[in-house]
Amino acid sequence: MHHSPPFHLTILKLSLAILPGFAVAQTPQSTPEPPIFIEADQANVQEGDYTEAKGNVIITRDTLEVKSDWVKYQQQTDMVHAGDQVILNKDGDTLTGTRLDIAVTAREGELENATYLMGQGLARGEAVKILFEGKDKYRIQTGSITTCTPEQNAWHLHAKEMQLDYTQNYGQAWHGWLEFQSVPVFYYPWMDFPLDGGRKTGFLMPNIGYSSSNGLEYSQPFYWNIAPNYDATITPSYLGERGVMLGGEFRYLQPSYTGSIRAEGIDDRKDHDRRYSVALSHSHLLADRLRLDLTYQKVSDDYYFSDFSDRLAVASQVNLEQGALLSYSGSNWSSYLRVQQYQTLQSRTTPVDEPYARLPQWYGSYSPKLGGGTETQFNAEFTRFTHDKKIQGDRTWIYPSMSLPLANAYSFITPKLGLHATHYRNESASGRDLGTESRVLPIASVNTGLFFEREGQLFGSKILQTLEPQLYYLYVPFKDQSKLPNYDSGTTDLSWSSLFAENKYSGNDRINDANEITLALNSRIFADEDGVERFYAGLGQRIYFKSPKVGIDSNRESNSEKSSDLLLTLGGQLPYDIRANYTLQQDIRHDKTARADLNFNWSPGAYKTLNLRYSVNRTANTEQLDASGQWPLGGGWYGVARYNYSLKDNQALETLAGLEYNAGCWALRLAAQRYVTTDSKYKTNYFILLDLGGLAGIGMNPISVLRQSIPGYANTYSSPKLR
Repeated sequence: MHHSPPFHLTILKLSLAILPGFAVAQTPQSTPEPPIFIEADQANVQEGDYTEAKGNVIITRDTLEVKSDWVKYQQQTDMVHAGDQVILNKDGDTLTGTRLDIAVTAREGELENATYLMGQGLARGEAVKILFEGKDKYRIQTGSITTCTPEQNAWHLHAKEMQLDYTQNYGQAWHGWLEFQSVPVFYYPWMDFPLDGGRKTGFLMPNIGYSSSNGLEYSQPFYWNIAPNYDATITPSYLGERGVMLGGEFRYLQPSYTGSIRAEGIDDRKDHDRRYSVALSHSHLLADRLRLDLTYQKVSDDYYFSDFSDRLAVASQVNLEQGALLSYSGSNWSSYLRVQQYQTLQSRTTPVDEPYARLPQWYGSYSPKLGGGTETQFNAEFTRFTHDKKIQGDRTWIYPSMSLPLANAYSFITPKLGLHATHYRNESASGRDLGTESRVLPIASVNTGLFFEREGQLFGSKILQTLEPQLYYLYVPFKDQSKLPNYDSGTTDLSWSSLFAENKYSGNDRINDANEITLALNSRIFADEDGVERFYAGLGQRIYFKSPKVGIDSNRESNSEKSSDLLLTLGGQLPYDIRANYTLQQDIRHDKTARADLNFNWSPGAYKTLNLRYSVNRTANTEQLDASGQWPLGGGWYGVARYNYSLKDNQALETLAGLEYNAGCWALRLAAQRYVTTDSKYKTNYFILLDLGGLAGIGMNPISVLRQSIPGYANTYSSPKLR
């Protein structure tokens, strides 16, 4: 048998292109593997078998690059063996070690005494050995991972074994510990974590906090990624003064419907009672233009939220909705059918008026097109109002109206005429028939205005200024409504839009009488370069030709009322990043302020915002001062605070203070909040969160509280994705 002698080649800076060997035949449809390129100071080639190279070796194929002192490539098995100093660049990751054995195409093999830099530098670590288990799959033996730079080295997640699967974007670790600032924080037998901030079944990091009503609070959420469109979170919690609570949330998403179900419960050893909360939300597109919305919320007692919620907005809830809404939207008509009732949470100090249930409510609206610019509207509603302690009954109303809007570039006028007819069938709370009542009222109005504009300069910049006078005449005859029940009407606050409204009462049980004219003047200034509104000002008032008599509970006796309160609004974007807004409702008859609201906001840069607000409302008998802000303190530290003070009660309604620290690969948030609950008691919550670069977050996150309490608050730390 004749043997070909081996082919040896030794030259400086040799470059070779080697086509891969094939163990199986390639079909015509197969895509051949790209060639391997080897660059080295010296090379020894056994054609068709192997290639050895030494000295500044660089071997590449597609996205794989190996740099080492020596390399041996076995062509038949597609294996690369490399040492003694190895640098492997693979699919965007960089790994170093002392010995590499890898199947190039399969991306399978191992690297000894390794360090690694994954995801374009977002995560790094060390390992005694790294096993390659395919493209973007790693198994780390006796190693660690962190998102810190070598200069920081603030924390590490150690493990006897760790799996990083970037095809599924999740990681697992076994038998390890978390080290922070060279101090072991806790040991774990197993844990998993997302590598992209995405969803992954497993235990989430625990939440730890403290509140004045519950003591130490510890919860351990478990996340279940059931399917791409279904998930659940199960959260057992321990409250130091109350016992063990079990809660859960199930979420679902389909092309035609979406929703969530939440529930939690506790055998409260402090109050010696079983307490719970249930909430359901569902939205379903049953057919084209036909939608069903379900809402249901219930708690075991009046003080559930004030005891267990860590947010003021939730703890302040009073009426919990329970209802269903079936709605349809046609091309020129719409309708809905609703059933709605509430669980009303009472307060020991301030009793709450329980709203009526609507069982059911039907509403319809139709806008036929008559041509000639005429707009016609037919609105109608039937509602069955029920209540355990008040007069109840049926209310039916219909309101056809017709208007003719006319407009050009500098003016508009819209005359409108309508007829509002209402019928009641009333009964007592026990069901005794109280007879019927009816009301028919014509409503006529004319709304007109002019629009002027001019160009000019302000502080050296080009501007566009507008002047917009507006006049609104309204006529509604008086009809005694004091004997009609009041199911849903209330007095609305005077605002710019309400100056031009037909009815100053909400709902449909009270319709104001009117023979009045609204005079208003509005002016705005826009920056010519970007069209941003820099300033606005408006002044408006109703002038009564006849004093209105209809009241919420009874008719007004005074005939001397000649005008409404005067409304002034002004504000805008001022120089030096200051935003100011001012609203004044002045009682002209008694020469006093009925309502005022003054807001200042200064936001000169990122994570810099200061807010100051003063508000007074004589009708609601409130007067408050509110200050809040977020500001960099230097060195990665940020301060956050809010102080809401009642000048009438001489007490703080909410006090919040906190610190945030952004170290790049980790962050710390500290916050304390104290607020008045619905039963006029103080509750204090403490928040602390240690965020370790997207892999772990330990503590209770105050982000939602900060966003709610501080207008303009910005998150100072976003956890990096590890890929």
